[in-house]
Amino acid sequence: MQNIHLSVCFSLLVIISGCLENTVSADLNNPGMIHDTLSISSIMGFNYQTPPELGNSTLLYLGTDSSGFQNPFALFKVQSNSINTSETFDSFLDSTVEIDSAKFILTFNSDTIETGMIFDLYYFPNSGDSIFNESNSNYLNLIESELSSEYVSSGRLFQRLPDSTETIYPTLSFNVLNIIQTFIDSSNINQNRTLMIKPKFDLSHTLSFKSSESGFAFAPQLHIFTHDTIYIDSTSDSVSVDTLSHEFISTDDLSIIIPPTVSSVPGQLTLGRGLSYKGLIEISDLDSFLLPLPEQSIITKAELSFHYPFDTTQSNFYLQVQPVSDTIHYEQLQGVLLEDPIDVISNILPVVNISNNGKVILNIREYLQLIHFGYVSNYGLKLEVINTSNPFNLYSLYSHSSLIDSLNPELLIHYVSP
Repeated sequence: MQNIHLSVCFSLLVIISGCLENTVSADLNNPGMIHDTLSISSIMGFNYQTPPELGNSTLLYLGTDSSGFQNPFALFKVQSNSINTSETFDSFLDSTVEIDSAKFILTFNSDTIETGMIFDLYYFPNSGDSIFNESNSNYLNLIESELSSEYVSSGRLFQRLPDSTETIYPTLSFNVLNIIQTFIDSSNINQNRTLMIKPKFDLSHTLSFKSSESGFAFAPQLHIFTHDTIYIDSTSDSVSVDTLSHEFISTDDLSIIIPPTVSSVPGQLTLGRGLSYKGLIEISDLDSFLLPLPEQSIITKAELSFHYPFDTTQSNFYLQVQPVSDTIHYEQLQGVLLEDPIDVISNILPVVNISNNGKVILNIREYLQLIHFGYVSNYGLKLEVINTSNPFNLYSLYSHSSLIDSLNPELLIHYVSP
C-alpha cells in the first residue's frame, strides 16, 4: 500500500511542478507583483544510524580500514544460466558432458598486484539457498559463526602479462571442481549456489574487488570447462569434441561491513555510507513563515545552505536530500536501527555534488511551494551521502548548535505575491 501511495504522490508532484514553473514565468512579468525575502535560521539537525547499505556497490571489501571498519567476509550467489553459452547447471548432469575444471574468479580493483595474501573459499552444502539478501543482510543479522560453511580451497592474487598497453587487473581464482557436482545438482533439496570468501589471515588494510554491479566483464564468475564425449559405434569407442568454457556470474554479492564506534561531534551532523549515519533536518518555524503568505504567492527561490569543515576529505561527495513523508518519532531513533524507519517522498529534490568550497546550497523551492499549496506537510528532510568513492569516509555538516553562528544552517526564501 505504501508503494502505491508513493507512486501516486510522485505523479501528482510532477504535474504540480510543471504547473508551478509555468505560473512563475508568467507572473514575474507583471510589474504589480510584490517581491520579498524571508530568512529562517531555526533549523535543527539530528543523527540516526542503520546498518551499512552497500548491496548496490560496484566494489566488495575485505580487511580492516584505517578508520576501524572491519570487512571480515564477502558472499556471492551464482546464477544458474551461463552468460556466454546456452548451458544451465542442469546441462552438466548429462552423462555425455564431462567437466574438466571449475574455478570461481574475482577481479581485483587495482592494476597492481599485492603478494603474500591468501584467501579461503567456503560453500554451504546444507543450508538451502537463502543465506543472505543483498539488500537486507548486514553485520547485525548475518553472523559468520552461525553460518554452516565448509572449506573448499584457497587462492592468491594472480596477474597475467598484458599483450599490449591494455590494463590487466589481477584476479583471485579458486578451484571448485571438488564441489561442482553438489553445487549444480538441482535435485538436491538443500541446493545452494552461495559462496563465501574471507582472508586466511587478518588484513591490516582494506582490499577491494569488483562486484556484479561492475558489469559482466568484471563480475565475480564461476568458470566451468567441459568437453562432450560422442560414442562412435557399439564398440564403445569414443572421441572427445567441443571443449568449451561456460561463465556463470554472481547476480548477488555483498561484503559484510562492521563499522567502528564513532563519537558524535557537538554542533555537527555526521554522515557516511559505511557507517550508515544519516541526518534529519527539522525547520520548525517553516509553517509559521509560510502561512501568512497570500494564497497565490509563488516561491521563486528557496535555498537551504549548510557549511562543512573545509578539508580534502570533505570534498567530492554526493548529498541526497529527501522530504520526510510522516511524523518523525525521535525517541525511536536511538542506537543502531535494524531497518530505516524514515519514509520519504523521492524524486522531488536533486542529488547535489559537494565540491571543496566549504558550503553547500540546496534548492528546495518546489518542496516549499508544495507545502504552501497544501500538497505535502512539513515533516522535515532526510540527508544521506551516496555515490562516494570510498564508503569508509565520514562527512560532517555544521548543525544548529555550532559554536559559531555564521556556520549554522540557513534557509532563504524569495517569493512574489499579488
